[in-house]
Amino acid sequence: MGKNTPPLDHTQKEKYIELHLFNELLWLLGAATEWSIQDQLKLEIVGYNVQVYAMDSALLHARALFEFFVQSTNDNHYGCDQFLGTVLKSDSYSGNWKGPLHMSLMHAQDRSSPRPLKSAGVEKDLNQMPVDFAREILNLWVEFEGTLDKSDEPRDLRLKELAREKRKEAIERAECVVNSTVAQQHARGRHQLLKPVFIFAS
Repeated sequence: MGKNTPPLDHTQKEKYIELHLFNELLWLLGAATEWSIQDQLKLEIVGYNVQVYAMDSALLHARALFEFFVQSTNDNHYGCDQFLGTVLKSDSYSGNWKGPLHMSLMHAQDRSSPRPLKSAGVEKDLNQMPVDFAREILNLWVEFEGTLDKSDEPRDLRLKELAREKRKEAIERAECVVNSTVAQQHARGRHQLLKPVFIFAS
């Protein structure tokens, strides 16, 4: 535990999932969906840089959630060890994604020769990764739910149900981004069909 991260009791854990983790997941999935829509539409309207804004938002929220799931609690952030007793593993994040993601968000640096990131065996630039990051976070979220579900503590089962409810809600809200008036108007104008990026799997 750290000076800014005291131990959480059960009620505080519920609030943490309901308010803080959900907030990060909600905006990650929404931003990654918006990024995907803009990537598909390729509007290229001068002054309408929504794809860049969506990318920056997705990377920021992905980083916060990666820290929660795969890094232990420290002075500055809670880790899922507060809930599970240990952290989860993401080989992609730990092995290839962490450095570029952190440096892109924290430092103004030379971006003329970006290091490619690997996702499902394919090399991509960081600015092509919002959906990949979001999908990995969803995988970790489901694993988080599953680990809570194995607990002998009934209150942990409540946390699992809450986490599942919040994952479902975040995915449904991301679908609203696809169905928004603006997105659908642009899609119709280009004779394109936009589909949800993330699907809820129970």
